Amino acid sequence: MRSGHAPRFLLVGTGGSSGKTLAMVETAILRRVPEASFLFADTQPFNLRSRGLTPYPGTAEVRVFSPQGCGMRTPTGSQTTNLLLNGGPFAYRRLVDCVSGLFDPRPDVVVICHDRMYVETAILRAARRHGVPTVLLQEGPFCAIGDARPQAAGLRIKAALAPFVNRLGIVPSIPDYGLFGHDRILAASGRYADTWIRAGVPADRIEVTGVPRFDIFAAMPEARPVRRDNGPLRLLYLAQPFAAHRKVSMKAASAALDLLAAGLNQACEEGPLELTIRAHPRAGGHAVKQLCDALAFEPALDSGERPIEHAIRDADATVGHYSTGLLESLMLNRPAICMPIPSSAFAEHSEATKQRWLVSIGIPVCRTPEEIALTLAAQRASNEMKAVLWDVVAEETGIVDGGSAMRVADALLRIATRS
Repeated sequence: MRSGHAPRFLLVGTGGSSGKTLAMVETAILRRVPEASFLFADTQPFNLRSRGLTPYPGTAEVRVFSPQGCGMRTPTGSQTTNLLLNGGPFAYRRLVDCVSGLFDPRPDVVVICHDRMYVETAILRAARRHGVPTVLLQEGPFCAIGDARPQAAGLRIKAALAPFVNRLGIVPSIPDYGLFGHDRILAASGRYADTWIRAGVPADRIEVTGVPRFDIFAAMPEARPVRRDNGPLRLLYLAQPFAAHRKVSMKAASAALDLLAAGLNQACEEGPLELTIRAHPRAGGHAVKQLCDALAFEPALDSGERPIEHAIRDADATVGHYSTGLLESLMLNRPAICMPIPSSAFAEHSEATKQRWLVSIGIPVCRTPEEIALTLAAQRASNEMKAVLWDVVAEETGIVDGGSAMRVADALLRIATRS
């Protein structure tokens, strides 16, 4: 960043919580340098599983990039197959050229939260072409580094063919998360920093900053709500689009919903129960409908639009499979109950690893309707969480002290100064 030059940042939205995270960082930077400017590039339309746009509450100009806008057809649900059908290496070069418009005027830093889609690597290659440093900001927990092994048959075939097509230059290789060669990685915790170091990232390129979107948890009171004597147990179920997004087999996802309904119906016979089903922002309504149809009582529905921390605080306990919301429930001192999906049902090993982690941290785990009913009966008697392995939980959440966004902002400003 030249002397007297106001820093300019290119923020790359990649769906999920990335827009919220980047908006928080933008606000923190503006507190330090009010004259800083930003451009937000939204790549979510390239995500063929969920499409849509990245929710972004910031103030920057937004440019949306879609396959159609970059001259690419999407006849299949596979980004690699589509790239091949559009011309392979020629299509990828066109994609790099398409996103190169983001670098006029030249930003001082590119900030990205995900780097394993072709459009994301295209932006990173364009940044290299223009001599702009890139920063990977880890915006949440459960990030797979060196754990991208496929389990589904179709994905295993693609993985076996990948080295050959990469070597021939037909499609570019996609490195593991964070291993593109970023100038800086801003990690959630020391455990993640150590994992990246073991994967070959130089230690001096990594800073531990925490997760900006978890700053809000530090400001919220920890006290659990007090239920009325003999009042209903208030449960929040976190619906997930894992089957619709092909992360879990349809059969296993359907079986998990049937098991949950049977357990909740049994629990409802043994004591009053209020269930709220929170829809996932990127999920269709099929899974929610299946669950509602199987329940013997009427649940409340949460569209998923309000902040999840408020939904969690309105409940006595949170129920789910392998949602990040279970971790967030613990951060808010709310009991979390896990109903695991079988490891063999996951399309990718990294998703199964996330499920196994949640099973191992000391929260109640239910695999049968009877176990669900027994766990909820125990929850009515006491909502203590003495068995939770809090040190292990902290390795995923990182530093939660309300200062992560500002630490990220300071790191980015230091990099911009050298740009």
